[in-house]
Amino acid sequence: MAQTQKSERENKKKKGAIHFIVWILTAIQLILAAVLFVKLSVMRILPVKYMVAYAVFFIVLNALTLVALKKKPIAVFMGLLSIVISAGLIYGMTAVFKLDATLNKVSSDKRLEIVQMAVLVLEDDSAHYFADIAGYEVGYIDGDEAANELMTQVDEAVSAPVSYSSYANVIFLVNALLDGSEEAVVLNNAYIDIISELEDYTGFSEQVRVLDIIEVETYVDVEEPTTEETTEEEPFKLSSDEDTFILYISGIDVWGGVNVQSRSDVNILAVVNTRTGHIQLINTPRDYYVTLPNSGSSKDKLTHAGLYGVDTSMGALENLYGIEIDYFVRMNFSGFESIIDTLGGIDVYSEYDFTVEPIKHYTEGYNHLTGLEALAFARERHAFAAGDNQRGKNQMAVIQAMVQKLASKEFLYHYDEILDDLEDCFQTDMPADFIYSLVRYQLSNETEWKIDTFSVTGYDSYAVTYSVPGVEAYVMLPNEDDIAEAARLIEETLAEK
Repeated sequence: MAQTQKSERENKKKKGAIHFIVWILTAIQLILAAVLFVKLSVMRILPVKYMVAYAVFFIVLNALTLVALKKKPIAVFMGLLSIVISAGLIYGMTAVFKLDATLNKVSSDKRLEIVQMAVLVLEDDSAHYFADIAGYEVGYIDGDEAANELMTQVDEAVSAPVSYSSYANVIFLVNALLDGSEEAVVLNNAYIDIISELEDYTGFSEQVRVLDIIEVETYVDVEEPTTEETTEEEPFKLSSDEDTFILYISGIDVWGGVNVQSRSDVNILAVVNTRTGHIQLINTPRDYYVTLPNSGSSKDKLTHAGLYGVDTSMGALENLYGIEIDYFVRMNFSGFESIIDTLGGIDVYSEYDFTVEPIKHYTEGYNHLTGLEALAFARERHAFAAGDNQRGKNQMAVIQAMVQKLASKEFLYHYDEILDDLEDCFQTDMPADFIYSLVRYQLSNETEWKIDTFSVTGYDSYAVTYSVPGVEAYVMLPNEDDIAEAARLIEETLAEK
């Protein structure tokens, strides 16, 4: 009898211990579930039906847990299940919090803009380091705020005073360096390649030496659009201010930070209609001869607009097509390559067989490309009779392939690495709340997106540009019929019901 009572006490003690452990595990699970639920509610990224399903799941699960406590084997199973679910919740919380942090970073209301200012001397000059220009005569472009900031840093770094002379434009400045009137000059590093492309200055990059590149930072206020608060009704709908929008996609011509003001080699408008699931891509060649909003009536290559910031590029396209662009996305080439590699490559359709030495031979049809191969595909123009027009088509083909891959399970497998890449290579003025509303809309409606493409064409010519005055450069004069057709496609896409 005593032995039986002792055994019963031991069984009760074990059962009580199991109950206590299961209660602790359940409490931890509930806390994690509640934290994630609150975060998802604040972000408003999931439709109501998903949030309701989430809440019902945990209510039922915990009700079953209470019932399970009456039977030891089931209680043990529910305890183990709580451990597995808690691990999943921790993983989910990590992903959601990182997503929110990344999107808020890349869509900050204070946009960092960086100008890479170079200190140049002639190739045979004795100076090899920044401090070596002590006592030099240095030229700069009049009114260049970044140059003024750089000159302040020069004065603080050299041992002897530097004398400065201002020039009206970059050509006068470059000529002063080449003819010896100035021993050194300071200018935006992007101008080195621009000058080297001019017929009268071929080889300029070999004639000069960059002593140092100093990054000058400024912050631009981003005004977030005011939109009506959307209601959580099924099926979910975006507000009337959000169900259509125009997004400018810019690919800048630098390796490294996405904030650098540089030439924009990719200039694509994505006209999005969420009512119909239609995206119309409009490509504008980099050498298109357009009016810049900061130049009065002067014209320049579209790619040069990037030297003055993404807002200038947007303004040039708005002038060209008679539209208002709602948002921009800017990506640099290094990040472009990294994201594609993280996704395991993309499948891109090529209209032609061609080779980019020494990277790859592309065949007509679909090609599976690494990041480097996709970048070479998107940048090549000399292999085609249509030149920059075909390059624009190829760039849109890469965008289509990336959209398809980002919508696949590969994104979920590598979301952590992709978010890390986005922080350094991706910038937008699209508010995080708006991005979440688009995700919520897609989850509610499961829209199958239709993507159409159109490229405007033009005519080869030479003309003086705003950025490099006094010297004719190659430009592409717009085909007015194509401009009118692009404007029609934009208007038509926005008006679709």
